[in-house]
Amino acid sequence: MEKPGFVIGNIAKGKDLWDRKNEINSLWQALAKSSVLLKAPRRFGKSSIMYHLYENPQPDCTVFFHDTEGMKSPEDFITGIMTSALVDSRFKKFLKSTSKWVKNIFRQVEEVDIADIRIKIRDGIKENWQDKGRELISTLKEFDGRIIFILDELPMLVQNIERKHNPQTAFDFLHWFRGVRQMPDMEKIRWVVGGSIGIEHILERIKAGTKTINDFHIISVGAFSAEDGAAYVKALLKNEGQLTRIQPAIIEKMIEAVGAPVPYFLQILAYESLNEMRRRKQRTLNKEIIDNAYYEKVLGPASRTYFEHYFTRLKDYYDEHCEHVAKRLILEVARKGRVDKTHLFKLFRLTCKGKLTDETFGHLMTDIENDFYVSYSVKAKTYSFTTNVLRDWWLRYYDLVEE
Repeated sequence: MEKPGFVIGNIAKGKDLWDRKNEINSLWQALAKSSVLLKAPRRFGKSSIMYHLYENPQPDCTVFFHDTEGMKSPEDFITGIMTSALVDSRFKKFLKSTSKWVKNIFRQVEEVDIADIRIKIRDGIKENWQDKGRELISTLKEFDGRIIFILDELPMLVQNIERKHNPQTAFDFLHWFRGVRQMPDMEKIRWVVGGSIGIEHILERIKAGTKTINDFHIISVGAFSAEDGAAYVKALLKNEGQLTRIQPAIIEKMIEAVGAPVPYFLQILAYESLNEMRRRKQRTLNKEIIDNAYYEKVLGPASRTYFEHYFTRLKDYYDEHCEHVAKRLILEVARKGRVDKTHLFKLFRLTCKGKLTDETFGHLMTDIENDFYVSYSVKAKTYSFTTNVLRDWWLRYYDLVEE
């Protein structure tokens, strides 16, 4: 049996990446024919899955991994992906171009360090990043094998471009990037794009529309199944807690407390439960220990950093008024547990006071579903939290938002 360890908030590698074989196999199958948009709420393990592809490429693939969240312009994007290729020794004999400025960059690769290469590329594309960037990327078609660029947090890059420059630049970048993916003779190059925020919201805001991403094969990353979640908790407790015998009722208690078995939340509760067990100088877990760990530690002030971004990121999404409305809707779902869609829509109208269109309600609820662990039942027409821990956290710290 694998022995996973605690990697709370970090990329899970090797044995710490638990039971994502189906998602990984689906990714490789999809990449044979198209680029992929990997969608998941924050902390579902999306980045870990992408990093696994980077560390374990198929024999004919060269994989580059980029976290684009820190990039703030199209030039940053082009410079980042091309620098990674230029410094890779496998590419040097394949990178060809009739363009003098491109040849000049290639010729200097062995003479300068990475920082200088970045400067050379940025200087070369600054006058016309669209044409020059396309020309640079097209040189990669000379490579014999397949190339996969993994781009984590692309929606954040688009949002950064919008804020640093303007919506039009973000709009232009998305259309340019789609054009790059559709260039002739580039079948050997694929892109895996990930995002833990709702990209549809950003597309709507800059008026780009989903046509800029409709060529991607979409793969969603969900929580573990109940069976896999239980096996993961058991393996964590055995490895990190050195527990030889774990009663099924203990594992059930932990799954019940967290709700949907998301690995991030399961790790937090397992970690705090083991700490509480040791603090009491006991050798086994019991339900009282788990309850105390959950309510006093997981939901305690010291653990707010685990969850605070779920609240503060609303400021990144919306203006002050829309942010207030979104918080009020989330809180209503948290308070009631399960809320009828009609009731929420009436609350939306009451809270927005005519300042938002009725259409905005649909966009808001889609964003909330994508990013805040709220799910919608089509059959019952109701909203509810999928994770108990986030619902409990919201009620503990933010049960103050009113109409």
